[in-house]
Amino acid sequence: MSNNSQAPLRLHPAPDSSTVELLYRTFGDVLIPLEKLREQYFRNLNKELFVAEITSGRIELPVTTLDRSRKALKYVHIRHLAALIDIRAYKADEDMPRAQAEANE
Repeated sequence: MSNNSQAPLRLHPAPDSSTVELLYRTFGDVLIPLEKLREQYFRNLNKELFVAEITSGRIELPVTTLDRSRKALKYVHIRHLAALIDIRAYKADEDMPRAQAEANE
């Protein structure tokens, strides 16, 4: 039984609980307003460029709202942000030995 019209499920590794806890201490809520997120972690991007990067998928964060209004505030769930941070950290760990090997050559 398959449903071809259903979007594929994208599961990322569960974030470390310590990452979620530290983000909760920083932001104080499970839903983080996009502007607070940009100010904290993406200061190099202005508001429009930050939204464009998320929309294009370059910054892989699902955005949610609490109602269907076009003017509704946009949020990122704390677990999605924690997963993104952890994934980037794991990739940096993987890339480090390669970068050192290239430097030694």
